Amino acid sequence: MNTHSPQYLPASKACGHLLPSYQVTPAQRKQELSSALRYSACMRSHGVPSFPDPVELANGNIELRLGAGHGSSPQQQAAAQACRKFLPGGGG
Repeated sequence: MNTHSPQYLPASKACGHLLPSYQVTPAQRKQELSSALRYSACMRSHGVPSFPDPVELANGNIELRLGAGHGSSPQQQAAAQACRKFLPGGGG
């Protein structure tokens, strides 16, 4: 998903009301950011040296800003598989 595309913002505004709403405590937000940081570090340690750290946005959301081509190589796919345990619901 390209969150910087011209189509993203209008679509997000039009469909945002369909997303579930839930309150996240500061402790939960800290845990989410910690998990996202561990995921990024894991990706780098598995051969994707340019994988970025997550960014905490002003609204409290956490975002990984991936450049074009991320996730397309076999090495990146293998790293994502190895590191999925750090993503919400990924360790199952």
